[in-house]
Amino acid sequence: MTNTKKILVADHDIQITAFLQERIKDKKFHFILATSMEYVVSLLESETFFAAIVDFEMQNITGEKVIDYVLEKKIPTIATFDELTDEQYIEVTNYPVIDYVIKNNLAGKSYLADLLQGLESFYNRHVLICSKDHSSLTTKSITQVFRSLLFQPIITSSKKDALELMRNDECIKIVYVDEELEDKSGLLLCREIKNRYPKRDMILFGGTVINGDTKRVEKLKGEFFKSGVTDFFSESIDKERFNTHIMSMMKILKQKQRLDTYIETVDKYVLVSITNKKGVIVYASDAFSEMSGYSKEELIGRNHNIVRHPDMDSSIYKEMWETIKAGHVWSGELKNRKKSGDFYWVSVAIEPIYDDFGLLMGYQSIRFDITDKKRVEELSIRDKLTGAYNRNKFDDVLNYEFAQRGRYKKELAMIMVDFDHFKNVNDSYGHQAGDHVLVESAKIIESCVRESDSFCRWGGEEFAVICPFTDLEGVLNLAEKIRLAVSNFHFIDIVRQTVSLGVAVAKENDTIEAFLKRSDDALYMAKEMGRNRVMS
Repeated sequence: MTNTKKILVADHDIQITAFLQERIKDKKFHFILATSMEYVVSLLESETFFAAIVDFEMQNITGEKVIDYVLEKKIPTIATFDELTDEQYIEVTNYPVIDYVIKNNLAGKSYLADLLQGLESFYNRHVLICSKDHSSLTTKSITQVFRSLLFQPIITSSKKDALELMRNDECIKIVYVDEELEDKSGLLLCREIKNRYPKRDMILFGGTVINGDTKRVEKLKGEFFKSGVTDFFSESIDKERFNTHIMSMMKILKQKQRLDTYIETVDKYVLVSITNKKGVIVYASDAFSEMSGYSKEELIGRNHNIVRHPDMDSSIYKEMWETIKAGHVWSGELKNRKKSGDFYWVSVAIEPIYDDFGLLMGYQSIRFDITDKKRVEELSIRDKLTGAYNRNKFDDVLNYEFAQRGRYKKELAMIMVDFDHFKNVNDSYGHQAGDHVLVESAKIIESCVRESDSFCRWGGEEFAVICPFTDLEGVLNLAEKIRLAVSNFHFIDIVRQTVSLGVAVAKENDTIEAFLKRSDDALYMAKEMGRNRVMS
């Protein structure tokens, strides 16, 4: 508990301690309850307290107030009341307490918890007070209020010194600027601070020592607010109002800091981009820039086509645009291309973004890198020896292409490939030579087929090619191209290897089984006709 701050709670009501312990869950405070003056005295002799919460009416048997004794020990103190009468209000305002709280309602107890957390945040935090007249009522009042909240005021009289202090101390987040300084107007200092530190989260107050000239004060007030101040003081500070205000502002700053941290994290680790209605990139996160290999300057102003990989079917993008233009979210997996030419896979969600009037502004894309996942998937669908798709993947592709053929009435063809006299290769040259022939032949066949075709190892020395958007003439030409490429290739251990090929084209009311049988029958016919040929 070395970092835990001890809080003395001098009160007969134990519920206030229970509430604070429940409300403040981050364990920054250790509350010690004292229900008598005697116990308070004992504790203060043996313990060091960060602050005290004292029932204003609590006293010993002789009528001495506990709060008087606690304040004598220079402990920052918050006074509490069950109810606050006019007489008590006048009395407590003459005490050097941080603030007072009415504790018999939830709002009061919640404010007490917020005030304690504020004090922990304010403790020894530097506050810059800029005023030509340090003895003015406004300057003295605001300095005293900051000290009572455990801030550490730093007072200066000039614009030059104030800017130097801020340059050397990035922790200065609260600044009070009086209208009159030794070298320049306070208004100029406020504007300079905003210009120099646009990204530094801070609370800026303005003030003046002018008395009596209401119009001048109102004019100054307006100018200070236009210069970026959050509040303006022209007389002694209303402590209660100021305490509430400063705590609210500090809460807002903390929330903004958390939001900034979140945004920085997203920018660093999540692939985000925003486009206008035409798909032109207007924002790109650091993560998207790093993954794609393009700088932000290279991405912004360009279309997403800059990372589009040629392997991706254009129908996917057509569906995507139709979805998001209809006001819906599109999600899917895309293969993208880096500036270097390498690829990466992303899981992406794209949604429309609208302005406050419901008008479309553009589209936001959030992507997550799934390249490793896709590589694992790729391994699971590839034949270990040849790298071609395996039989399971072949079945998936064939089912998909067959369904697409039926839905869109597109052409679909198939090639079955079998090596001629392959058993002789294994028997004469050994299985290692046979494997070499299969691997090299797979490379040859893959180099012949189109990106839209799917090439798989059917089994043993047989391969199959699924050819969407292909008629009989097209599939015959492709099969002949494969036959010639294999027969003209010189393998390491054998002079020449040939293949026989059977082709088939899907019919209108075809089934997968009938389609496969016709291609297999065509392959059998090619072998029967003397091998090293294409049959349909």
